Amino acid sequence: MSAIAAARLKSAIAFIRAHFANPDLSIAAVAERQGISPRYLQALLEQSGASFTERVNELRLRRALALLTRFPGQPVSAIAAQAGFSNVSHFNRLFRLRFGDTPSGMRRRS
Repeated sequence: MSAIAAARLKSAIAFIRAHFANPDLSIAAVAERQGISPRYLQALLEQSGASFTERVNELRLRRALALLTRFPGQPVSAIAAQAGFSNVSHFNRLFRLRFGDTPSGMRRRS
């Protein structure tokens, strides 16, 4: 990877980390911010080991897990929204796949 590509990747990852909770975050928005095409950004991200979707979902899921344990009285749907998920069913599915339990089950275990 060239130095320019590495710098673009680093900048894109920093932008994703700063804005992952925005449910409207898209690869097109990140690419536009970086001044590159969405396809080129996807290729850069895949070279780094994770696709755009995988990276964003992982950040959102980690945030949701932290919120679940920090705010036990807050509804799961509110936590999903705060973490950037606009669909609670999708959030529940991804959460279970990633952590091996539902958000409610994880909260009970904490």
